[in-house]
Amino acid sequence: MPPRQALNSYTEWDPLNEVVVGTLAGGVFPTWQESMAHVVPETARSVFQERGGLPFPADHLKAAEAELDALADTLTAEGVRVVRPEPVEHQRPFRTPAWESTGGLYAGMPRDLLVVIGDILVEAPMSWRCRYHEVDAFRSLIKSYFRRGARWLPAPRPQLADELYRTPGGDLANGDRWAVTEFEPVFDAADFLRFGTDVVAQRSHVTNQFGIDWLRRSIGEEFTVSVIETNDPHAMHIDATLAPLAPGKLLVHPERYVHSELFDGWDILPAPPPTLPDDWPMYFCSPWVSMNVLSLDPETVVVERQEKPLIEALTDWGFRCVPVDFRHVYSFGGSFHCVTLDTVREGGARKYLT
Repeated sequence: MPPRQALNSYTEWDPLNEVVVGTLAGGVFPTWQESMAHVVPETARSVFQERGGLPFPADHLKAAEAELDALADTLTAEGVRVVRPEPVEHQRPFRTPAWESTGGLYAGMPRDLLVVIGDILVEAPMSWRCRYHEVDAFRSLIKSYFRRGARWLPAPRPQLADELYRTPGGDLANGDRWAVTEFEPVFDAADFLRFGTDVVAQRSHVTNQFGIDWLRRSIGEEFTVSVIETNDPHAMHIDATLAPLAPGKLLVHPERYVHSELFDGWDILPAPPPTLPDDWPMYFCSPWVSMNVLSLDPETVVVERQEKPLIEALTDWGFRCVPVDFRHVYSFGGSFHCVTLDTVREGGARKYLT
């Protein structure tokens, strides 16, 4: 890595030197829009519809924020520099000429908003209207990286007009599979994974082909962007299906993963089922967020402390597991990979995929 390089991150597993860890402080329930029905648990829909813009339950939020602080302390103890976003007001309503939102969401999941590809920091054009200003909590960090030499690539600001969203009950027979249409480029950064000079993406209910094409053309010919299929009718974020942990080692969801020739020759491990109790509150996603681990280097991963079957499987696979309590964070839609943005890793542009 060149000296004093502000950003350098080509893979999900090279030795980690610096990371952004999000914060859930001040988080509010998202303002409901129909495209959310494709991805959020059915039990959470009425909560979003009734409590959009209102604060999350205080006790659970406090416990989750304590877990995030403990993660930051653990990463620091592992020799990683940790930076955090600035506090912003998420409960304030806002509007555009076409729509309005009763509030924002949180600054807890920088992986959804931003992706570092080499020395490029890409800002995602997200399709959930309540997340329109979410990147503001990270704006000072972004400007700091740019001033220190990083490339800053914000995607076109989306209109998020009604034309972007598929009519509920659309015609699946005509390929109308996703909640978002091709009206304008949209994507969540968490629908992309880095494999050196290769970037792997999925279509989902928040990422359209227009958005993938924009990213492919914008980051340049140094990188190859490939789209893979997944068996996930509720697809939102590829890191709930794939977790590359080291060169040639891929942790996968046992039902969502669809074989791709990109990974021919890779050792593939199906993740064991999560151990989260059935009655645990999950507002945004399924318990399979358990496989959303964070690689510190090709031999070390951060794993939820109570996911014993996963820890055993990864240990048998040759990894050192760093256990951290994180179940309260689960409730808000992510785990270790989601709540972090790896800004500096050792290593450079290499070819890992076929």
